Amino acid sequence: MIMEERGLEVFAPEEQDPDKDSEVFFNDKMLNNRDLSQVAAKVFKKKAGLDEEFRVADALAASGIRGFRYGDYATDLHLNDVNPDAAQAIRKGLEENSIEATVHEKDSNVFLSEFGNYFHFIDVDPFGSFTQFLDSTARAANHQSFVGLTATDNAAPAGSYPTVCERRYGSKPIKNDFMHEIGLRIYIKEVFQNFARFDKCFDPKVCFHERHYSRVMGRVTESKKRTNQALEHIGYLSYCKNCLWRKFGRVDECPECGEEVEIAGPLWTGKFVDQRFTSDMLDEMPEDWESREMLERLDSEAEIITPYYDIHALASNIGTSSPKREEFIERLRDKGYPVSRTHFNPTGVKTDAPIQDLKDIIQDLQA
Repeated sequence: MIMEERGLEVFAPEEQDPDKDSEVFFNDKMLNNRDLSQVAAKVFKKKAGLDEEFRVADALAASGIRGFRYGDYATDLHLNDVNPDAAQAIRKGLEENSIEATVHEKDSNVFLSEFGNYFHFIDVDPFGSFTQFLDSTARAANHQSFVGLTATDNAAPAGSYPTVCERRYGSKPIKNDFMHEIGLRIYIKEVFQNFARFDKCFDPKVCFHERHYSRVMGRVTESKKRTNQALEHIGYLSYCKNCLWRKFGRVDECPECGEEVEIAGPLWTGKFVDQRFTSDMLDEMPEDWESREMLERLDSEAEIITPYYDIHALASNIGTSSPKREEFIERLRDKGYPVSRTHFNPTGVKTDAPIQDLKDIIQDLQA
């Protein structure tokens, strides 16, 4: 079956199960992921001054749509998939869309490992966890490059399967109202530490969670000094399930209510979006793309590091009904606090306001 995305034709079966290796997988629900990835590639190429040479790899290409979308920017494009049916579909798509690329039919780790320090942009979009591809991705990344990785095993780092998370990522999660931000931060930590072993620094530029997956994208530089400096962003999160207080760092008891706290981590405690980068992405993204709303949300919450609050959870905690989101946000701004909606949750807000002030505002709005 021929499908179309952003003016490009893709060859893939109409009904597919990503667990079946014999099929060529094309997931139309990942449009936002591919949109943001394509624009990130364009922005990185421009900011890095790689106009003359921009070597790109899609290590798990499936139908090839991701690689096709990088075709306008790449000077040397490589699409890989171990499935021969996928490779055939990719070749048909390349011909139909008049895109030049080299097609590989290898295990993705073997493919990447054969291109040491070569690629300026690497996309790894597996079904499940990306951990098994991290070493080969780090080897293949150039000293000045950009990497994007997708994970669909969100239940583990979000706290539904804590033992799996500790085994797979070496981190303890917490299942609560902002669990997907905890999960995203565990993913970023894992990517950073893996690149650090190769003396390469992973700097998050635009990372997000949507529906069933998380996406981690950032710049890679070969620098021991920069890597050592960024180690300060690997730490822990303290959370009180009694009053919903949260803060990066480790404490024994909640400073708000005195109850014992839960500890998540290690995880990434720094920014997961670089507003300078997303601002440039907004300049490059077409106005009519639906994914622009996601990018605008990421850009607006970029500077607030404290994990987001769910307004409904806060209201429930103090035994009252939830106020309107915009009224709550406006009241916080009136008090001088930085505040933004978050992409994680339609009833979530990012702010560094003290939790008691948040609860007081909710009570005032219900009076």
